[in-house]
Amino acid sequence: MKLRDENKKSRKLPVPAIILLDLMLIAAGMSIFLLFYYVIPQNYNTQDTQVVAATTDTASTFALPTDTTTTDTLTSTANTTETDSTTTDSSIVDSSTDTTASVITTDTSDSATTSATTGTTNRTKGQNTGNTGTTQIAADTSAGSEIASEDIVTTLLNSYSSDNMQITINKNVMGTGSDTVTYYVADIYVTSVDYLLSAFANDTYGKNIKDTISGMATDNNAILAVNGDFYGDSEEGTVIRNGVVYRTDVVDADVCVLFTDGTMKTYSPEDFDADTVIAQGAWQAWTFGPALLDGSGNVLTTFNTTDYINGENPRTAIGYVSPGHYVLVVVDGRDEGYSRGVTISELAAIMAEEGCQTAYNLDGGKSSAMVFEGEYINQPADGGREVSDIIYLAE
Repeated sequence: MKLRDENKKSRKLPVPAIILLDLMLIAAGMSIFLLFYYVIPQNYNTQDTQVVAATTDTASTFALPTDTTTTDTLTSTANTTETDSTTTDSSIVDSSTDTTASVITTDTSDSATTSATTGTTNRTKGQNTGNTGTTQIAADTSAGSEIASEDIVTTLLNSYSSDNMQITINKNVMGTGSDTVTYYVADIYVTSVDYLLSAFANDTYGKNIKDTISGMATDNNAILAVNGDFYGDSEEGTVIRNGVVYRTDVVDADVCVLFTDGTMKTYSPEDFDADTVIAQGAWQAWTFGPALLDGSGNVLTTFNTTDYINGENPRTAIGYVSPGHYVLVVVDGRDEGYSRGVTISELAAIMAEEGCQTAYNLDGGKSSAMVFEGEYINQPADGGREVSDIIYLAE
């Protein structure tokens, strides 16, 4: 009997082996969780949550400018050169976009651990979770003055004109040496917001479903496309696309809404009410931010963002000049001598100089890209990355 008890004792695992086994089990569990949460595509079943109302017969229409050679948003302080100018063929055929797409209209007008109190962000390289853990960060007022006084060399790259839209794309360069900034401005006029669209990767709403900007642009016969807000990197935040409501969560990031009457407004988390904007005819709603301008063309005094996002980075922004007139800006970065990227304050100043009344920061970093007729206009940082959604123009 005593011998049997001793044999039982001898079969017990030593303490170091038990600890090692526990660690291996924890690591396996964490790996499964991270794989499911960050890697495996998840197709959300939204049949019960999509809200679709009337057609765009009720959407406003706008007149295109008569002068197709210039736009009213070129910076007046720029030293302008026109090298390698190209006029594109305006006879692109696109039969895939139905301009009577559904829209809400009713009877009234890179993974992060964040701190909401400090706005600091610890990020895992290569992962991106949007503008979360925000705080109010004071704008750098000197940045606006410097942008306004910069000599900007502007090169016309491409243009497109039809009965439904006019697009002019310029490359702007300012600064020298390590302080050089290169950014691309698409000045856009449309006769209806029907032509300013959003698309999901693989035409599927869900998490971790991604594609290249050029791939999505090709799939949707886009004339012009930029990255959106990378909605699919999170399970929260308001998502309204082409008049369809997918979710209306309110997080701590600003929200940008484009309405069927052509206006565009930005909202703080405290001021945003999904039911109200839906009733007013929300056509698109993006959640990233921060908002950049006050609605009257002035740079905000504080930005609802994080220290990480506030720093120098590649950028994508959408701006509103007037109903039917919009600006898309992509700033390259992380490439010394070509483009260092810009801060949020500098981006806001750029959007103000472009004549925008309202402007909004979209996903940036390696996501920032602009594609025209299937070709990249800019040079995405580190070759770019796949994202979940685009903003695009199509007929």
